[in-house]
Amino acid sequence: MATAASPDFTLPPLIAAPRHILFFVAMEREAAPIAAALGLARAVDAFIGRVAHAEGTLVTPGIDATAKADRIGPVHASIALTRLLREVRAPIDLVVNAGTAGGFEAQGQRIADIVLARDTLFHDARVAIDGFDRVARAHTRLSAGEAALAAAAAAIDARVGLVSTGASRDATADELAAFARTGALAKEMELAALAVVCRMHAVPLAALKGSTVSPMSKPAGPDKKS
Repeated sequence: MATAASPDFTLPPLIAAPRHILFFVAMEREAAPIAAALGLARAVDAFIGRVAHAEGTLVTPGIDATAKADRIGPVHASIALTRLLREVRAPIDLVVNAGTAGGFEAQGQRIADIVLARDTLFHDARVAIDGFDRVARAHTRLSAGEAALAAAAAAIDARVGLVSTGASRDATADELAAFARTGALAKEMELAALAVVCRMHAVPLAALKGSTVSPMSKPAGPDKKS
């Protein structure tokens, strides 16, 4: 199987002892159980507390007042993270994106499998002009090095690979072919957007996703927001 080209962009590496970690979760119904697992308490518009030796803040893009639905998708993710990085009083040493994604059965993914993202890109960015295409696709290597990814994967029985981002729950035939060509382990709707923002602000980013499943055999997306 052909593999994806090397990323065009690279995020700052992880630091040894982050003092403030921002956990970014796409949907409200995902946030509460993750916050509970981390021991974070509900504040006005976030969950806060200590995570190991760091201050932890868990946020979501929130609920749209008109539609009464989560603000999902790359546009809302990028807007929310940009605002948060500007408004949080203490400097953010690490952004962690956690949640669910559509894992591909063709790549051996099963329901509840964990994926640690090595890199991410926009699979629905099609701009056939050199340079512009690279910017639009924003193929980005995340912050964790290979040794750290391997150690974390072994500790939580996860796989490491590409997590692909798009603005739609379904997928076109061309996108399905791209998933197969690049060996993407999962698709979702925010990570590549967060990577662009973190690159602009020089903030490290890591991501882990719990898999729902897509057979990757027809133009129909996985469950939920993937």
